[in-house]
Parts: sequence; structure tokens; C-alpha cells
Amino acid sequence: MNKTIPAFLIEMSKQMHEQDNRITAEPIWQVRCKRFRPTAQGYSDIFHILDTENDYGLVANSSSDIDINQQIVNYLDCDPDDLPIVLESWVDSECELTDGQEKIDYFLENFNTDFHELDGFDVLWVEEYEDIVKSAFLTEADANWFIQRKQHDYPKLYTYVVSMYLCPQMIELRNWIMSLTKAEVAA
Repeated sequence: MNKTIPAFLIEMSKQMHEQDNRITAEPIWQVRCKRFRPTAQGYSDIFHILDTENDYGLVANSSSDIDINQQIVNYLDCDPDDLPIVLESWVDSECELTDGQEKIDYFLENFNTDFHELDGFDVLWVEEYEDIVKSAFLTEADANWFIQRKQHDYPKLYTYVVSMYLCPQMIELRNWIMSLTKAEVAA
């Protein structure tokens, strides 16, 4: 029984010799993304503002580089001549201003999600975590191929390396694939 070794295994062997293992013994690549899950206030310093009247759509995210109040104003698409009722009602309950731009400026400077509420909006405290999308790649090239193919279905994907420590069958398989070619030695 003399079979030839498929070309993809030879190519995989070469990739395994050449790739950066990121100082990880017996590496296997994962594709991950960052996600959020609800938590209690005080457990995390990240929160989202949600529009409860519009399918709980994301209005603002505290981990954004843009000020939280500016995100709310942007979401509401504030026009000084025709302010959204929710913003105008809040400003009117706080002070007596008549000019639309002054009301927007007042909101930007004074609204605080720790002390104030907007009708139709909720604060949801969240924690960020790393979600393992797939953990089955023997080469980084294969993991990157998956990212190129499936990025549109997920938040930003990235590769991560873990060790196959205490996975003897996978280690044996990896070693066999690597034995199909020799590592090139730098001169």
C-alpha cells in the first residue's frame, strides 16, 4: 500500500515550519472576536445606552473615543430648529433656555448618565470578553483564510494562539505533518 502524500499536507508542513508560533509550544490557532455581555453596575466600567423604543438599538457606547453625550446627540440627529422631544424635555426640566443650539450645548455639557435619565433610553452595563469563534487551525494561514471568508458575519476577528498541551493525539498529528518536510535553516 504505497500512497502519495497529498500536496496540501506538504504545503501545510512547510507553513508549520515557517510560521511564528508566538512562543507557544505545540500551537493551534484560534479565531476570536470581542463581544459584550450584560453585567451589574460597578462590575465593569463599560456601558451602552439603548433606545428602548426602537428595538433596543445601540445609541452610545462608553468605550468609544467619542464623548457619550455627543454620541446621543448624533444618534438623535439633532437639528437646532427642530429638537427631538426627548432631548428638549430633559433640558427644559433642568433650565430655561429657548435657543435650540443652546439646548444642545447644555445637554452636551451637563447630561450625566450616572445621575440623569432620558425617556425611552436605558443604560446597560456590560463587560467585554473574548469569544472563541473557531479553534481548529493548525496553521495561521488557514486561520487568516477563515477571517477573510467570514469577517462579514462577526465583529472584528483576529487570530490567537493556544497550546495543544495535554492533547497527545493532536500533538502526534502535528508532529507527523511537520515531519513531511524539513525546516529551512537560516544561513
